[in-house]
Amino acid sequence: MSRTIAVTGAAGLVGTGLRRQLIARGYRVLALDIRPIADCADGERSAVVDVCDRATLATLLRGCDAVMHLAACTTDALWDQQVRLSVEGSIGLFDAARDAGIRRVVYASSYHVVGLHPHRPHGPAMGSHSQLRPDSRHAFGESIGALYAYKYDMQVMAIRIGNVNTQAIDRRRLGSWISWRDLGQLVSIGIEHPDIVFSVVYGISDSTGRHYDNADTYALGYRPKDGPHDAQAEARVLRDDPVPAFDNAAEITLGGAFSQSEYVGTIDRLVR
Repeated sequence: MSRTIAVTGAAGLVGTGLRRQLIARGYRVLALDIRPIADCADGERSAVVDVCDRATLATLLRGCDAVMHLAACTTDALWDQQVRLSVEGSIGLFDAARDAGIRRVVYASSYHVVGLHPHRPHGPAMGSHSQLRPDSRHAFGESIGALYAYKYDMQVMAIRIGNVNTQAIDRRRLGSWISWRDLGQLVSIGIEHPDIVFSVVYGISDSTGRHYDNADTYALGYRPKDGPHDAQAEARVLRDDPVPAFDNAAEITLGGAFSQSEYVGTIDRLVR
């Protein structure tokens, strides 16, 4: 019998695309969201639930084999929203998974947790053990996942997802883009790999101008299938998005516009 994977935040853009990938890989899917989902495919069922409702969530998760946790605020949401959904919601999800007897959780993190690092076109790429420098308020789930992995014997993979799309849409995202099927492959590794305790990986395809060192991910067996194979499309991105001046936080950092939002002072402290 195929494994059943619960997906929180399943009605969102990433959740909708990822559900299709999981079904294509032979999993059964329990699609969970605070909004009703009416477009379930064969092998898929849905339920409406608030991830902060631990008791209801635990009941729904019983019988599942793993959870893909996507439900969270956007990176620029205000603190009260972040605390409720990204912090309390993640704690509730991990607790509910424990209550339901589920040990395996894949957490949708973001490359924005290192967004205030400068990108260095000719320097070392960002590794998975680099110091956290979040560019916004969405930066707590990895620590929660590590607690549950190391203290409560769960197996957790945190995927620092870049830009999920059919192709990269600008120069910066050439280095953080991931295709739908490569994201599906990464999530499958998080579900299946026997030796995971707590792993942090970058959700990127084999992209031009890569900003990240994904050696830890390759060690787990990840082999991205997609890259900027369309040379004309790549050239068009580079032509339409000229090299920036690198004189403000948006241009100099991995986080781009999220780094610039509310930024105070000069960029000197970012490049020391």
